[in-house]
Amino acid sequence: MDSCVRSPVGPRETILRVGSLELDLIDRTARRSNRPIDLLPREFQLLKYMMQRSDQVLTHANLIKDVWHYKFVPETNRVNVHMGRLRSKVNGPNEAPMIRNVRGEGFVLSAAPALPNNSPGLRGASRGS
Repeated sequence: MDSCVRSPVGPRETILRVGSLELDLIDRTARRSNRPIDLLPREFQLLKYMMQRSDQVLTHANLIKDVWHYKFVPETNRVNVHMGRLRSKVNGPNEAPMIRNVRGEGFVLSAAPALPNNSPGLRGASRGS
């Protein structure tokens, strides 16, 4: 009986990078400027989702549906609580904030500095769907 060896179709990204933030999908580790970031499983999922959509405004509804896999959007502060914890871990005390609120819309992860008017500093970014 012959054995069959399959090679991958293309190179698979195992490390996500946005600015100085790095997420290793195999080791399930996160770092920012060589500073390790200790993440809980849901925080890891949330950061992965945001990094894959960096510079896009992500609404509460998108996050509840795509990260928590709810089929409806319950009235909950679940996203705000998790985002607050994640933001405090990613945004170190002497580092420019990467996770920001977009008032009335949601959240954005971006390596670009925030603009003074509380705009996320996005250049032609599309809104999360």
